[in-house]
Amino acid sequence: MTDSDPAATPVKRGVALSNRPFAVMLRAGLRASVWMLPLAAAGCWIFRGAEGGWSAALGAAIALVFFSGGLLLMDKMVGDNAHAMMAGALAIYLAQVIFLGIVIFGLSEASWLDGPAFAIGVIAVTLVWQAAQVVAFIRLRQPVYDVPAGSSESSERQP
Repeated sequence: MTDSDPAATPVKRGVALSNRPFAVMLRAGLRASVWMLPLAAAGCWIFRGAEGGWSAALGAAIALVFFSGGLLLMDKMVGDNAHAMMAGALAIYLAQVIFLGIVIFGLSEASWLDGPAFAIGVIAVTLVWQAAQVVAFIRLRQPVYDVPAGSSESSERQP
């Protein structure tokens, strides 16, 4: 086996090997958070009635769309230029804040919406999503520096 043989490369357990970190974080966030929608809805349905259940489900769904949309857009615009990526990330964040402001403004006078249950749904999904996203990013083991040209990991291991 040679160093260039991909089958010879050991894969460490728990390490996601991907060149698309936003896709990995999106998948992890969705996997962890999608169960929170029915859980929050059921809990609020029990303690706040049907209106609370539907409100919590709506809040959880809006949070899922909010976070998924941002990571989907970031995954599409990933490139080599760090400045352009940062500007794009800020533009996406601004669009998300505007979207959330429109939703909150639109729902602020809704008599059918149970505000505390809606907030519980949003907060529950947000906490689970953020925790899953952080864990996924840590497991990606992305380098935080550029490897100097001409050096390789295999040459650094040799005595």
